[in-house]
Amino acid sequence: MPAYNVDLVTDRGLQRVPFTLDDDRPLGPQVTQVLAELRQQGVVLKGGPDDELGVFWNGRDLDLRKSPQALALTPLHSVELRMRRRPAVVQHEQRTEPPARSFLPKGSYIGTVAGLTGAGLGWFVSSLFTDLGTVLSSYGALDLTVAGILGAGIGAAILGTAAARRTEPAALGLLLGAGLGGLGALLGSFIGLLVAGKLGWANSRQGFIVARLLVWGLTGGLTGLALGIRWVARDRIRLLDGLLYGLGAGVLGGLLFSLPGPSDLWQMLAFALIGTGLGYGLTGPGLKRSLGVLELETVAERSTGLLGHREWEIADNGVTSLGPRFQVEAASGRLKVLPTGHGGGEPAQLAGRPLTAGAELLNLDTLAIGDRRYRFRRFPQAGV
Repeated sequence: MPAYNVDLVTDRGLQRVPFTLDDDRPLGPQVTQVLAELRQQGVVLKGGPDDELGVFWNGRDLDLRKSPQALALTPLHSVELRMRRRPAVVQHEQRTEPPARSFLPKGSYIGTVAGLTGAGLGWFVSSLFTDLGTVLSSYGALDLTVAGILGAGIGAAILGTAAARRTEPAALGLLLGAGLGGLGALLGSFIGLLVAGKLGWANSRQGFIVARLLVWGLTGGLTGLALGIRWVARDRIRLLDGLLYGLGAGVLGGLLFSLPGPSDLWQMLAFALIGTGLGYGLTGPGLKRSLGVLELETVAERSTGLLGHREWEIADNGVTSLGPRFQVEAASGRLKVLPTGHGGGEPAQLAGRPLTAGAELLNLDTLAIGDRRYRFRRFPQAGV
């Protein structure tokens, strides 16, 4: 380890003492050790309470995070330690939030397409169960099976894509959606068939149509109600969204299925109507009740596209995590991005400024974390 002359500016003037410095270790801890040893000898640097330590070599201000070798230091010049005036903290001017404008968040139509896709999958699988057999010995059992398949397909698609949009485990969303959707559809269909059977509506054509509308409506409504459980912790109204949109889409689907003509075609369209209604009903209204959405715009300066779209709805008086390093806190309509103190050291910027402490998040702000860029968009009805 080479020996350096260390010059110190003290109350008694300039003093020079020899110290050895390890070329491979960061300079900061070594300087701290030098100062501790000098303090024991009664040597203290000259400075005031508003000063900070500066370390210089051959006129250069040194980065204490680097080693002497990385800084290209040699014993030919002394290492100088002196106190200097701490830079004044720049107070940023108060930012004004741009006005919020109406927009359709991508999550609402991605959820709609997901519901439609799940319904299409449910229709395809249920079309394999067309005849009675040893397993399905009655048309009631067949109806329940088809309803369960439809609900499971719609639920898996909606909750699976909802989980993926928030970077949550998609497989867990698929399983949860299939379970909740299938259970809700089975329960709705069973209640509808039970009520229709008790009232004897199947004995006349008018009664048969009413019974069909009841069964389809309850199937869609209870499927939506069951899937709404996914959001009940932060948005209980989502239960009502699922119930009403599912009920309405189910009744319309049952009416469509009752039309004369190719029943397979009407059934496929009716399934699609229920899936579309539930897909939008469980995403669109809930998103618009939030303060706004934070969308992942680009990764490594490339657009994510619909398949890679990630989106977080920001609920008032709630906390939204953005990975291990940052979170968004909302209180009384105002948002703040806060470092959590965990994770790596990727550089982060908010609205073009380095983000090292909590900062307010405004409408249309960009948040850059490493090579990922996000944008916050506030809904007009959520203005502060």
